Amino acid sequence: MFDPMTLLAAPFARGDLPAPGPEAPMAVLRARPPSAPVFAPGDLKCEQGMRPLHDALAQAGFDVTPRLDAPEGAFAAAAVALTRAKAENRANFARAWRMTRPGGAVLAAGAKTDGVESLQKDLRRVIALDGAIPRDHGRVIWARRTADTPPEFDRWIAEAAPAIRVEGRFRTVAGAFSWTEADPGSQLLAQNLPPLSGKVADLGAGWGWLADAALRRGAPEAVDLFEADAAALDCARRNVADPRARFFWADAAGPEIPRGEYDWVISNPPFHEGRAVSIALGHGFLEAAARMLAPGGTFMLVANRSLPYERRLNELFGQVEQLALTPRYKVLSARRPRRRRA
Repeated sequence: MFDPMTLLAAPFARGDLPAPGPEAPMAVLRARPPSAPVFAPGDLKCEQGMRPLHDALAQAGFDVTPRLDAPEGAFAAAAVALTRAKAENRANFARAWRMTRPGGAVLAAGAKTDGVESLQKDLRRVIALDGAIPRDHGRVIWARRTADTPPEFDRWIAEAAPAIRVEGRFRTVAGAFSWTEADPGSQLLAQNLPPLSGKVADLGAGWGWLADAALRRGAPEAVDLFEADAAALDCARRNVADPRARFFWADAAGPEIPRGEYDWVISNPPFHEGRAVSIALGHGFLEAAARMLAPGGTFMLVANRSLPYERRLNELFGQVEQLALTPRYKVLSARRPRRRRA
């Protein structure tokens, strides 16, 4: 898998830029655990809001936080590991620029499929770039922070920031799943939910649209939102104001997931890692749901029609049925989770 951290290290390894260290650490937004020992833990101050990546960085000894709100000019250098979200990438570069003191380097690294070339073109319109190194189907680019901040950077930050964008009442943020509209798959699942009761879990709750719909179906006593993306979960806290809702920053495969507690689990499971389809990622959500349910509980999910989840569901549950089918999506229901030893 492509590693932007190794690419970020290239200008330092070549001597193009002074290397970071404990006395002058570099801020890295959307940092990942490096696949090779290119940075020591003391070299970096990391921001990573995805729980599994955050925890992997912490386990490796890096200083990491879900949101790095540093004063202007706090770092000698700052960098961005790019994602698939163009608006988030531009905003993060603008934030990295603000965090860097004048004269310091501001870097970005990512695969071509993450839009590094698009970002490079956008940056060239507003600042002078100092260097670029193409490598491994990706690129690292950098600039020297000047005393002035281009006005475009303020606009980029505002365009990506949490704001009400959906249905006139839902707050979303760039980088979150389906941040400009309610996902059609989630809408189909909501249409097929029966009246809910007891305890409900929304696994992979995003910014809260499906949980909000669940609270309006029947009279659930509680709806717990589990989401790995801290920024999306922060939006959900604002969007789902019902006192029956609780919020958990959690990885579906992590130890934070309760066992045997829920009457219902609902989910629109993710199935991409980067741009690649990952059936294993979706299977992880199915397995988590089976663990979370009480013996008489029900799991309801929506998935792309082509995803082969039925076999794994039949291994995990005693009863599986298809409730809805469209040209793009299917809604599945699974009951009677099979108990396995922990």
